[in-house]
This record gives sequence, C-alpha cells and structure tokens, in this order.
Amino acid sequence: MRALRIALLLVTAVALVVNAVIHFQLAGPFDAITGTLVSQGTLFRIQAAANIVAAALLLTRTWWAAALAALVAAGGLALVVTTTLVPLDLTVIGLPFLFEPIWYADKIVSTVAQAVALAAALAAALLARRPAGPVQP
Repeated sequence: MRALRIALLLVTAVALVVNAVIHFQLAGPFDAITGTLVSQGTLFRIQAAANIVAAALLLTRTWWAAALAALVAAGGLALVVTTTLVPLDLTVIGLPFLFEPIWYADKIVSTVAQAVALAAALAAALLARRPAGPVQP
C-alpha cells in the first residue's frame, strides 16, 4: 500500500505541475480581461501558484497535504467547467467577468490534469487515513 500511495502522490504532483505550467503560459493573453481588482491573467497566476504550493506540500506525504491538493484541483476543475458552461459575473466584487465557452487544447489538458490530480489526491488521502491494524469489534 505504501508504494501505491507514493505513486498516487507522484501522479497528483505531476498533474498539478502540468496545470500550473498551462496557467502560467496562458496568463499573459488573459491579462486583457480585467476587473477593478485583478485581471483574469492574475487569477490564472494565482491558480498556478496554488497548484505549485499544493504539489510541494505533497513532499510531506501527509493525508492533509493530499486533501489540500484535492481541494485545489477540485476548485480549479469546478471553475473551468462552470465558466465554460455559464457566464460568471464577478464584477461586483472586483473580479473579471468569466465566460469562455470554447474548448481548446490547453484548456482540455488543464481540465484533465485537474481531474487526475483530484482523483489521485483523494485516493492518496483515503489510503493515508486507513487504520493501520485490524478493526476492533
């Protein structure tokens, strides 16, 4: 089980880094979509940084690091799917209007990476939380 858990953590970290790289690369062009506080490009950079931090924390091999990685991946996945399907107007809180109903290669790879990170991180967290010995009646 230890080897499986380490493999799951590694898969999670790689998927988070892939997502981070894509978000860093796409941030520049999305700087044009602005809110009063930040641009969509800035939000992409924040997402990328959160992915890098979550991936780095996986080195601790703790259940909470895997749970945090799952939370970061779930948040990113939910946001990309939501903003592809429906307009998300966050201008009232200073964020940009988010709506991009087009699927393109980087977006698909990023979405798949986040889904893989979510599944692997959840599995790693659950494996870490299993009781070590037999369950007492």
